[in-house]
Amino acid sequence: MKKTTPNIILFLLFLLVTEFASAQTAHNYTDHKPVYRKWLDSYILDKIEYTPNSTIFYFRFVCDNARSGGATFYPPEGESPWYLRGRDVKKEFDITAVKNVRRDGVLIKEDVSTEAFHADPPSKIGHSIFSCEVHFPRLDDDMKEADLIEGRGQEFNRRHFNCFNIKLKTWNDADLGDETDSKSVVENFEKKYVGTPTTTTNTNPSPTEKAATAYKNLHSSEDLTCNQLLVLDNIKFHDNSTKFKGMIAANKTLNIIFNYLREHPKSSISLYGHSDIFGSEDRNLELSKQRVVKIQRWLTMYGIKQHRINYEYFGSTKPLIKEGSILNRRVEIKIHCNE
Repeated sequence: MKKTTPNIILFLLFLLVTEFASAQTAHNYTDHKPVYRKWLDSYILDKIEYTPNSTIFYFRFVCDNARSGGATFYPPEGESPWYLRGRDVKKEFDITAVKNVRRDGVLIKEDVSTEAFHADPPSKIGHSIFSCEVHFPRLDDDMKEADLIEGRGQEFNRRHFNCFNIKLKTWNDADLGDETDSKSVVENFEKKYVGTPTTTTNTNPSPTEKAATAYKNLHSSEDLTCNQLLVLDNIKFHDNSTKFKGMIAANKTLNIIFNYLREHPKSSISLYGHSDIFGSEDRNLELSKQRVVKIQRWLTMYGIKQHRINYEYFGSTKPLIKEGSILNRRVEIKIHCNE
C-alpha cells in the first residue's frame, strides 16, 4: 500500500478549505440587528440580507404628508441614487436597483432600475411609511464597515437618508439576531407615527411656517409691479444642482417674465440667487450664482438683451427657512420700470 506524501495531504487540505470558504460565501443569511449610525430618527434599516450575488438593505422611512410632497426613488445612474462606500477599505459599490417600494404596507412599485419613481402621499394629513429594498452586488469579504449614502456629494446633507458605520457581518456573527428582532424594530418605529396625524389648517403656525408665507410669489403677469421683490416659487431646483425641479412650472414662470420684458422694452430686471443652508459656503455661493445665470441665459436665448438682466447671488446667507428647506433654493426678481 502506497503512503500518502505530505504534499498530497497539504493539497487535499487546501482544496477542502477552499471549498468550505466558497460554500460559506455562497451561504444565504440575514442580519436582523443592523448596527449603524444615522442623521435623523425618520428612517431605519430593518435588516440586511446577504445572498450569493447580492447584498440587500431593507430601508424604511416616514413622510409627513402635509409637508413632504411624497418620496422619490432613484435608479442606478439617476440623479441621487444610493451608493455604498467602504470605510475600512477604499471601495465603492453602486446600486443595481431599488425594489418592492411599499407605501403603508401596500406594494406600489416592484422595480426601480431604469427610471426615477415618485410616490405621492395618499392624503394631505397624517404620515406615510415607505419601505424599499436597496440592492447592491455581493460585497467583498474584506469590507467590514461601510456608509450607505443617498447621492454622491450628499454625505453631509442632513436631509438625505444616509446611514454611516454600517457593520457588515459574516454568516457566523454571534449577533445576527432573528426575525423577531427586525419585526420589533419596525413595530417600534411605526408606532411613533401611527395615529399622530398632521393637518394643514394650523391656527397657530410655527416661525418656520410664518417665514414660508411671508413673501410674495410670481404666479401671473399681474404680480409684476415696479420695484416689488417677488419669489419665483415655481422655479425650484434639485438639491446641490442647477437643474429645474419641475420643468412645466418653471417654463410657465419664465414665459411670464419674457413676455413682460418683450412688451415693456425699456424695463429691466434684477435676479437674486439663493441656496439652502447645507454644504460648504463656497459651493452654495457658486450654486446661487449658477441658478440666476441659468435664468439669464434662458431669457437671452429668446432675444432679451443681456444688459437688461442684472443679477446678484448670496449663497446660504439669506435663508427663508433657517432649519433648511427646498424653499431656500430660490431665485427672486425685481422689475425696474424705466418708461
